[in-house]
Amino acid sequence: MVAPTRRYHVALVDPLPAGLEPQNPALMTTGSLPEDPQAMAKQSPWWWWNRPWFEHQNLRDERAEAFTSLLWEGVHTYTYVALATTPGVFVVPPPKAEEMYHPETFGRGWSAKVIVE
Repeated sequence: MVAPTRRYHVALVDPLPAGLEPQNPALMTTGSLPEDPQAMAKQSPWWWWNRPWFEHQNLRDERAEAFTSLLWEGVHTYTYVALATTPGVFVVPPPKAEEMYHPETFGRGWSAKVIVE
């Protein structure tokens, strides 16, 4: 997500295709998630500078959501793990980011196709 200027009360909604569901590491029923090798290489003693840009996230059956009250300008990444549950060819709806109290300020990503074998 790219923010050219500072934004307030931003919501990022990333819908998932029908064959996937997000894995919530906060739940006891979720097994161990794979480690991100890039995140391991970026560890530093200044860990508080590497906080995520979002303050809250919801991992639902059909989408992943991230929210923040203040978003600084720049490029922001949101990463989560999804589990393939059903084989097939699925269309991924585009993600959408918007200022919740100014919905005329929004952006959309690209749609894609996912093949689960």
